[in-house]
Amino acid sequence: MNGMSAQDRHREAARWFAARRRGVMTVDERALYEAWIGEADNLAAMARFEQTWKTLGTAEHRMNGAGRITASVPRSRLARPALLAAMCVVSVGIGVLSYSDDTGFWTTLNWTDR
Repeated sequence: MNGMSAQDRHREAARWFAARRRGVMTVDERALYEAWIGEADNLAAMARFEQTWKTLGTAEHRMNGAGRITASVPRSRLARPALLAAMCVVSVGIGVLSYSDDTGFWTTLNWTDR
């Protein structure tokens, strides 16, 4: 053992696992990986990551299969345009009221009177 804590070893295994999943490693990275994986503890940590990844892939495959519960909520084709139209009507109404001669509708904010 080279003095690495188990947590540090798992972090390093995660980093190397991600580098390998990325698919492209430089020659230097590959050499460093080969040296790192040469230790038995590092090899065991990497094996645990690979097994976990495989288990997650199996679980995802099962969830995408027949056992997956999907909510089929039909979306109305008019919902978004109706909401947009309502927002436009409200905006136009506020604009008309703001330019009307009814001065009692809007209050004046005078921040200097505080």
